[in-house]
Amino acid sequence: MGNFFLFDQQCEGAMKLEILSVKGRGDHTQESVRLKVIDDCDLKHYMVADTTYTGDTTISNRVRHTHWFKPGAVKQGDFVWLYTGPGKNTTRGNDSGSTTHVRYWGLNKAVWNDEGDCALLFQIATWRGKRVQ
Repeated sequence: MGNFFLFDQQCEGAMKLEILSVKGRGDHTQESVRLKVIDDCDLKHYMVADTTYTGDTTISNRVRHTHWFKPGAVKQGDFVWLYTGPGKNTTRGNDSGSTTHVRYWGLNKAVWNDEGDCALLFQIATWRGKRVQ
């Protein structure tokens, strides 16, 4: 298992979402990752994952749970709340005058259940797949 230093890693283009917090840790019906939209983008270019801290400034390269967002346009100033448990995706106005996009992972157990967990946000520029036969 390898380690990475924990600070923003960028190749090309600026990250258009940021992690604000993880709420409700340990209860899959309540826990959520709260994101803020920094610039207009499509959620299909983002993935949230769970890993652990291996030191004060390092995280593991072992990614355990992942959620790749389905396509959906979001605007600067919007919020995205990703709940761990099952539910119906919704979009609603909020007190700040922007939009909150509520998304559900659909899992039946908590992801953020340890104090040493780390929520990671990946921006995905391109991808390819190959069917396994």
